[in-house]
Amino acid sequence: MRRCCLSCCRRLSRGRFPGPFATAILVAGFVIATPSRHLAHDVPGDVTVQAFVAPDGEQLRLLVRVPLEAMRDFVFPQRGPGYLDLDSADSMLRDAIMVWVGDELQLYEDDRRLTDQQLRAVRVSLPSDRSFASYDQALSHVTGQPLPVDTEIVWQQAMLDALFEYSIRSEESQFSVNPTLGRLGIRTITVLRFVLPDGTVRAFE
Repeated sequence: MRRCCLSCCRRLSRGRFPGPFATAILVAGFVIATPSRHLAHDVPGDVTVQAFVAPDGEQLRLLVRVPLEAMRDFVFPQRGPGYLDLDSADSMLRDAIMVWVGDELQLYEDDRRLTDQQLRAVRVSLPSDRSFASYDQALSHVTGQPLPVDTEIVWQQAMLDALFEYSIRSEESQFSVNPTLGRLGIRTITVLRFVLPDGTVRAFE
C-alpha cells in the first residue's frame, strides 16, 4: 500500500506530513476512507478511527480512538448482562490495540519507518466522551484517570483509546503514514489531525 499523500488527500496518493517550515502545513479533519477486504459476518459495517499525530522534540505522539467492537478475535471479560469487566480487561485491551492498530499503522520520518514504538497508555471510554475534540483534551484524557471499575458499559459500545510514542530525529522532519487500518471494518474512516510543535492544527488540501 502506498503512503497517503496529505497534500493530495482527495486522491489518496503518496505524500508526507510537512515539517513546520514547509509551505503547506498539515491536517485538521483529514479523512482516509478504506474499504476492507475482510467481509465476514462479524466485521463491523462502519468504523471511524480518530487520531492525532504530534511531533515534539525527539518524540512523536500518536493518540488514537477505535471502537472496541472492531477489535475482533478477542473475547473481552464481561460481567452481568454483557458489561465490560474493566477490572480484569487491561492486559487484553493492550494486546488488542497492539494487534489491530500498533502493528498495523505505519509511520515514517522522511523515508525511514518509525519502529521504536512504545505503548504508553490504554483506556476505555464511554461512547459519549468528547475528549478527542482537541489534542490537549485527548492527551489529558488518555493519560488521566480510567473509568471506575464498576462502570456499566456494554463492551460493543465502548471506545478504546491509546497513546503511542515513537523516537524521532527532529520535530522539523517530514512525516508520512500508510493508511493500513482498513480491516477494522467493512468501511473504515480514519480522521487524522497533525499537530505542529507550537500547537497549531492545520487543514491539508
